[in-house]
Amino acid sequence: MIRFANAGDIPAIRELFDLCFPDDSGFNPYFFGHAFKAETTLLFMQDGMLCAMLQMLPYRLSLGNEEGEATYIYGACTHPAHRRKHLMAQLLEASFQEDKKHGRIASLLIPQEKWLFDFYKPFGYLPLFALKRQVALRGFSPKADVRKLTDWCEADCLYSQKVSDTGCFILRSEADWRAQFELFSALGEGAFGLYQKDSLTAYAFVWREPGGLFAQELLAADSHSAELLAQALLDKLGEQKITYCTVSGSELLGCCKPYHAAPVRGYINLMFN
Repeated sequence: MIRFANAGDIPAIRELFDLCFPDDSGFNPYFFGHAFKAETTLLFMQDGMLCAMLQMLPYRLSLGNEEGEATYIYGACTHPAHRRKHLMAQLLEASFQEDKKHGRIASLLIPQEKWLFDFYKPFGYLPLFALKRQVALRGFSPKADVRKLTDWCEADCLYSQKVSDTGCFILRSEADWRAQFELFSALGEGAFGLYQKDSLTAYAFVWREPGGLFAQELLAADSHSAELLAQALLDKLGEQKITYCTVSGSELLGCCKPYHAAPVRGYINLMFN
């Protein structure tokens, strides 16, 4: 039986999530404490047991010439004892029916492994979302005005400028931005902005990793601002190397199943991925 979850299902959901997505970073407890909602979680139940599940997280999407609500498929997993029974296929089809019932324009997902792009292709998911990964090594100590980023409006303004030409992107809400500010503040190094003449010209959401810093998203008005922020973060946080992700690249990140015509490329990020 396929149904949406309720509060009584949360212990079983958490157990399956931890089994399929083992974590020692603190992310899993943080996610369930701050972002998880039972009512957006679709379950495949058999004889009272949870066999598979996925979450249907709501986002607003710009897709070509239209804007509308979209579903982000998150935490899709099947218990090892019930794999190869096509349970996930049934859950996905149920999610598509929910989307169509509510007039959503697309279903999105970010595969955990590269081979999963081929798994999702028969369901209509196109490899649409890509990013560019760059590396900067510490080279100088810039005189730069770098502050903790707290103003979601100025971040959204820069984000909108950078992604508007990509064809398909998330229209981030205040709640979307604040969720990421809180996540990176709790588990990462935080979100930082570079200010020039008191205007935000670059921002980065930063994790610290064994090999240095990782900016999951670094967007800048221009390449000079990107380099300046990268060097300032290395200096400020005492590391020698930063890897950062930005727009306009060819490294595949996610898929889109559009319910209407769609562009060939787009950009998504900062979606608990």
